[in-house]
Amino acid sequence: MTSTMHLVLLILHMLAAAVWLGGSVALVFVAIPAVRTVEGAARLAALRTLGRRWRPLGWGSMAVLVASGLGLAAGEGAFDTYMLFETAGGRLLLAKSILVLVLIVFSAVHDFVLGPRLAREIGEGRPERSRRPLVRVGWTGFFLSVLVPILGIVLAELL
Repeated sequence: MTSTMHLVLLILHMLAAAVWLGGSVALVFVAIPAVRTVEGAARLAALRTLGRRWRPLGWGSMAVLVASGLGLAAGEGAFDTYMLFETAGGRLLLAKSILVLVLIVFSAVHDFVLGPRLAREIGEGRPERSRRPLVRVGWTGFFLSVLVPILGIVLAELL
């Protein structure tokens, strides 16, 4: 891989990480607490609006992260079996990749299963039974959203 291609992939990866993590921080510490102060139909509308506006940015940035991350890893020879399993950098890359997959699964469950379920419960005036699992999944996803870039920084030093 040329140094220009590597630089382009690295820039895309860092910008996409900034969007994913920055957006997650803004949602967790600003938007969601503000929405909690509203009740009924207004709360439901606010949650739906947040979801609709965040999903293209969040999931778009995740797609860029995965694509650019694969390109960067390939440029470092990471898909060589020896590198993945026999070096500290390879093992860390494998661990980071697994955590990214877990993050994607948790985020998908949050956005496409538990979030809509809670919205239905709020809209129908039913008990909010989905809230607790949604919060747990959300905080786990947030923790992974912070951990994965930290591992990426350590990985960049090892490779």
